[in-house]
Amino acid sequence: MDVSGRLRRDGQERGLRPLYPRLPGEWVSRAVRIAMPAFEWTQFDALVARAAAGAETGARATGQAVMTLMAGDAERTAHWLDWEREKARRLLAVTGRAA
Repeated sequence: MDVSGRLRRDGQERGLRPLYPRLPGEWVSRAVRIAMPAFEWTQFDALVARAAAGAETGARATGQAVMTLMAGDAERTAHWLDWEREKARRLLAVTGRAA
């Protein structure tokens, strides 16, 4: 296997075949580690399963699910600092230190 993830068949001396289909257009693949409660993973897995019907690979189905969630969240918080401020307000309300 080469650095691009392409495999050689036995006896193949020239040319490599791709292991995965080429990404479309401006897509970029990244490994991301995330954590959430088990019941949220169940919901996320169901969303990925629905996206899998129109995706070439599982990674693309997961990407479609994440994009769907991001698009839905964009209506509530247009900027990441808005989200951070709201998170700080929630944390302060729980601890009872500020309003």
